[in-house]
Amino acid sequence: MMHFYFSDKAHIFWDDVIEAAVIRWNSLAQEDEFRVPLNKLIELAVIKKARKVLIDKSHSIVLTEDANWLSVEWLPKLLNAGIQYTATVSSENTITKVDMRQAIGKNTTELSYHDFEDIHNAVGWLSGISA
Repeated sequence: MMHFYFSDKAHIFWDDVIEAAVIRWNSLAQEDEFRVPLNKLIELAVIKKARKVLIDKSHSIVLTEDANWLSVEWLPKLLNAGIQYTATVSSENTITKVDMRQAIGKNTTELSYHDFEDIHNAVGWLSGISA
């Protein structure tokens, strides 16, 4: 495991087992506290030439204004970085779920995206995809 970025809001690292860039949210993050880690995730993905990303937001929520930024600004950067597979772990108490399929357009084949309720299923899915 290669640790790349750590704050009181998020931890970003490279997971050698699933060959993916991973972000684990620890608590509610807004504006720059939300955007900086996500941009760091893209930096790590570019460095590692990653095709897969795991987003664990089971311990956090995404507010509407940040969800809009995620859809409009961040998601195109993620696609440009070469990410083809994204697994997102969300708890049932997540206030705002960002529908990444809707954000990138329903007809895109650039990104295979799945939501999971637990980390084990997300890791299992990503493990089945060759890097």
